[in-house]
Amino acid sequence: MRGLALAPFLAVVALAAVAAPPDFSDDFEQYPAGQLPGAPWKEETYESGAVITVDSAHAFTGKQSMHILTPANAVKRRGYVAIHLEGPLPQLQSGMYGRLMAWLDEPPAPAVHWTLLQGEGRSADDRYNSIYRLGLMDKGGTQLMANFETTPPVKTNCMQQSKRTLPVRRWSCIEWHMEVATNEMQFWIDGHPITHVKERATVAGACAGHDLEDRWLAPPRFDSLYVGFERYGDTANDQNLWIDDVALSRQRVGCPAKRSK
Repeated sequence: MRGLALAPFLAVVALAAVAAPPDFSDDFEQYPAGQLPGAPWKEETYESGAVITVDSAHAFTGKQSMHILTPANAVKRRGYVAIHLEGPLPQLQSGMYGRLMAWLDEPPAPAVHWTLLQGEGRSADDRYNSIYRLGLMDKGGTQLMANFETTPPVKTNCMQQSKRTLPVRRWSCIEWHMEVATNEMQFWIDGHPITHVKERATVAGACAGHDLEDRWLAPPRFDSLYVGFERYGDTANDQNLWIDDVALSRQRVGCPAKRSK
């Protein structure tokens, strides 16, 4: 009798342990090699010279991933693809958890500030964009940091450095959490916390430009998610970044276990 009573309970526990599927996932297997990934992705390079294609040079799972090339010899390169959330994923505009696998072949040399991903939305008064970023800059261009920025005329640029760095020439699991209600920005690498900002910067002097009184303010909704490699300085080398196994959800997704190469 004891075993019979316990069986339904164990079944409930087992079901609770199964995570809900993400709202969106992409392993880049369904796209033709040598072309941009298809909808809902949209190219956002703004003719900067960056090149984005699906290829098989590196893949975390399957045979393909998304390759971003940001060539040398330009002060700024914008190697982004975006998902503009209102149409395909409106449920994630109030906040999202996300995950991607990243392979960086070589960091920028000399080291310059660059961004791996960002969430962005228009301010409530329609004066500026609020931008939540996972950036990198120091330690040879591999040191990870939370970055908050606004577009003119509002001048705010806040950074919170992490001790963690992005490894080179191996796959890393990058996770993020962006939340409107709590003005929250949170990042992880391989399951380990990178930074966590909630409501206000936690490091004195973290902001340059104080139009928002050093507050890291989320927009009323996130309109877009950008991923790739946006560089803010000239380098002597090209940068090649591969991204695979993107997932987006209202709950934390976690890192995948399978590694193919």
